[in-house]
Amino acid sequence: MRKVSILMVIATMVLTLNSCRDGNRGIDMIYTDFFEIQSGANTIETHYFQSELRSANWSTFLGELEPEQISKIQPSFARLTNTQGIPFDFIDQVVIEIYPDENLTVTPWEFAFRNNIPFNEGTTLEIIPGLADFKDELSDDQFIYRIGLRYRDFPPITFPVVLDFGFTAVPL
Repeated sequence: MRKVSILMVIATMVLTLNSCRDGNRGIDMIYTDFFEIQSGANTIETHYFQSELRSANWSTFLGELEPEQISKIQPSFARLTNTQGIPFDFIDQVVIEIYPDENLTVTPWEFAFRNNIPFNEGTTLEIIPGLADFKDELSDDQFIYRIGLRYRDFPPITFPVVLDFGFTAVPL
């Protein structure tokens, strides 16, 4: 009986570990940018920080692959880092949206979000990536992102913030 139990545990572990593997992990497309949070901004409205039109660098990240050879491009991570040592405890909500081009009248795609951010996050804020497929938006090799911050308290000083975010492109 004990041997059967041990075999069942081993079989369960093997099946569980194998089911978590992704045989085709994809190609990472990582971007870094900077923006500045202004001191004394109010806590009533959402404050937006918008990038310039930027290249998706399709050829740099994906080499010889054409858009037709990619099945999907999904958000993989997003992170805000404060280089001044000030904790992000004054931020309550973060959303990052992606626009496919300079036409900001189109509905943006939500790249990442985080609501009800705890007070003890420190100087690095991990943002939850969304599930949208950005293949069509990035295949034009350009995009604009917009960060929306809602404050629970006033930012203490004006300081620079580093935004790191990335996509994972999955080949066919």
